[in-house]
Amino acid sequence: MRAHQDRCNDAIAKLRDQLQAWKPDTIVIVGDDQHENLLDDNIPPFTLFIGDEVDATRKYRYFGTDIASQAIHYKSNGALAREMLEGLMDAGFDPAWSRKTRMEGGLGHAFGRVLEFVLPQADVPIVAIMVNTYYPPAPTAARCVAFGKVIGAVARRSANAGRVVFIGSGGLSHTRIDEKLDADFIAALESNDLDFMASLPNDILVAGTSEIRNWMIAAAAAGSGGRMVDYVPCYRNPDGVGCAMGFAFWEKTAA
Repeated sequence: MRAHQDRCNDAIAKLRDQLQAWKPDTIVIVGDDQHENLLDDNIPPFTLFIGDEVDATRKYRYFGTDIASQAIHYKSNGALAREMLEGLMDAGFDPAWSRKTRMEGGLGHAFGRVLEFVLPQADVPIVAIMVNTYYPPAPTAARCVAFGKVIGAVARRSANAGRVVFIGSGGLSHTRIDEKLDADFIAALESNDLDFMASLPNDILVAGTSEIRNWMIAAAAAGSGGRMVDYVPCYRNPDGVGCAMGFAFWEKTAA
């Protein structure tokens, strides 16, 4: 387990270095919300945060820590978020939007943890997109791919974007690891096989494995093949329970 942890930390460091080298003007981060801001009274498939500033919490519950004390404040590129919202509507989507978070710590752990790891200075504006991957009925893989294509196209033509980096937050497969599924998805990511991604059925994309939808959206926004930094299936017991950690980036995007 310690060896796996070391590999994960090394991969995160490589992604952090790559992000710093790109010097982005905005980071668009796509993650799922697990009953943090989207509750049972209203869980849209896609929700864009369109305000100009926001907190994000790491949401660790160890040693009696509270959620609010783990929050980090970020500037948000509200202009780009609102432009993406309008572009999605023009393309036939009806996404939800919000200027406020309801959880005390702000955005949930899919946002706070990843940003802490790769953007420790919190010095780049973000656009947060919440996807309901976790609670059926969830958007289909095909819908996620189409969504990613639209937000990628909006970013390319936007005067509010500058240099944009997209981040897909979350699994590969977990809480039960499926190395065959992960290998097939990684092959599709590397070859830019969006048709394969779009064909994945909802009954596979369940529980933690559902977070693969966030990877699909990032891949579709990039529109080109990605490169894996590492894949680490971190098993917790002999029954296959664990979390498959995947780390990748796109060296170029579609024109």
